[in-house]
Amino acid sequence: MSESVVRAVEKRDLPAMIELCREHAAYERAEFVEREREAQLAELVLRSDRIRCWVVDTPNGLAGFAVVSLELSTWDAGRYLHLDCLYLREEHRGQRWGRVLMQYAARTALEWGAVNLQWQTPTWNDGAARFYERLGASAREKLRFTLLPSDCAKLAGEDLADR
Repeated sequence: MSESVVRAVEKRDLPAMIELCREHAAYERAEFVEREREAQLAELVLRSDRIRCWVVDTPNGLAGFAVVSLELSTWDAGRYLHLDCLYLREEHRGQRWGRVLMQYAARTALEWGAVNLQWQTPTWNDGAARFYERLGASAREKLRFTLLPSDCAKLAGEDLADR
């Protein structure tokens, strides 16, 4: 490949994409549990009719990616497009790749009739916040909670009759 392009993810990209996920987790100061991911990721990003994934492909390999999925918005009585991840390796930031990936996401939101496009970023990530604001996005403060499978099992095991 002689130049860098944004394109849909392909099966051959999955090992590099998993490495990008590992880097993204480290960047966001999050835990990345090492386990087999390639088959599950292939099922999600290659075969789902409500998920899209794009990669920034350079002559030196993948530089980043974005993944979106169509989700339910009860309040809006419709579907919204959720940007699950947008990650670029540091040396590729500031080269308009983030904007191009966001354009792909915005076009998909319009194509799929989504009521809006939503995502989150860590509160400490001022660079990302400025980038998104330059695109015209507005921030809404919210806390994000997570239950791991072990926590779900504990919660599910509670005696609902005690309520």
